[in-house]
Amino acid sequence: MAKPTQTVRGRPRQSADVSLAGSTTLDRNSEVPLYFQLAAALKVMLEAEPWEPGARFASERELEEQFKVSRAVIRPALDLLVGDGAIFRVKGSGAFVAPPRHEIEVAGLVRLLFERLGDRTVTILSARERQPNRTVSHFLEMPDRETPVAHVTAVVDFGRPSVCLADSFSSVAHVPWFLSTAQALQSGGFPPSANGTELTRATVAVEHTFFGEWGASQVGSMAGDPAIMGRFVQFGRRVGEEQEQPLEFARLIYRADSAQLSFELG
Repeated sequence: MAKPTQTVRGRPRQSADVSLAGSTTLDRNSEVPLYFQLAAALKVMLEAEPWEPGARFASERELEEQFKVSRAVIRPALDLLVGDGAIFRVKGSGAFVAPPRHEIEVAGLVRLLFERLGDRTVTILSARERQPNRTVSHFLEMPDRETPVAHVTAVVDFGRPSVCLADSFSSVAHVPWFLSTAQALQSGGFPPSANGTELTRATVAVEHTFFGEWGASQVGSMAGDPAIMGRFVQFGRRVGEEQEQPLEFARLIYRADSAQLSFELG
């Protein structure tokens, strides 16, 4: 007999309840709050098995019976899982397993345009030359604020729908091809060759943030939706030189609901 279907986010799916078998017992003598322990145990359970996206997640009653805790513990634990993107709720239907996030290697626009990675679509929103502010000068290690920089803003689409808004700055003197390449892509022209540059390491500092109205409109999100922001610096050198220097400073803002960042930056 065929399994009954249910509609989740507008799509009919086979019902497939997530089993609580083998769940971890909570430590009531621990200083760690029970709701946090419960959320951690459920997250491990979700990561241990390849649950089908849209599978029905355990109800509050089922969690109450399995873990012997009140709904005052269960609800904030589920809120953590929703905020983490592991599950989502449908009003009147319950909670369901969310689609897995797309693993994305963190990269700035200089690398994306230099290597022309085929699995990512870069849409240039703005590309111009300008004077750097104090923050840009600091991260690019520029001795003065008179040397111009290329300022490029772009949307990077990884699919499914992992989208990143990139706001990037690079010294015109150190990466002379960056601005002309971005402008060629913006106008639909043929990008010039990106010769003369060798990329080395990169650093990134990550923090939680939210999309504003304009940023949300560029990535198909809603104002106030959670985001992951990376403060990114790409290092490299000009071919034939030994000294490494920062080539790009960028703010990379990812949709938190679909991106899992990978940090293989060395």
